[in-house]
Amino acid sequence: MTTQQLASSPSGLRRRDSGLGSSAADSILELPVCKFMTPGCTVISETATVADAAAVIAEQRVHAVLVVGAGNGTPLGWITARGLLGWLDRDRSLAPAREAITEHVTAIDPQERVRVALYALSLAGTTHLLVRRKPHELPLGVISDFDLASAVRR
Repeated sequence: MTTQQLASSPSGLRRRDSGLGSSAADSILELPVCKFMTPGCTVISETATVADAAAVIAEQRVHAVLVVGAGNGTPLGWITARGLLGWLDRDRSLAPAREAITEHVTAIDPQERVRVALYALSLAGTTHLLVRRKPHELPLGVISDFDLASAVRR
């Protein structure tokens, strides 16, 4: 699986106020992702087992874990709680975690607008965005649909 970094539109266009009044939703969409991300990232080595990944998801009460390369820590992909459903009737104790990856890694800059994250999370197969400044830097956090849904209450 590959890692992709999202970037904003080079034109930098912003929505104009229609004169009908600005909504709270519009203002949230223009805020940086870092205001809504979950700091840190739960990771597991590709050499851990699928059972280990399931245990981490359950113990940490997270929706996904990032699988990283054993040699250099390169993000390989996400194991999601939903993806683990397919492992209920399979032996999880010996299968390496990399076999349970169900989602590629998409990264976003912490200063990128929530609008860009919302678009990325609306694409099929993307439920988590790795928040980091540059492609080969450690992640600052993760943003998911849950984080954005929580922003609605603000």
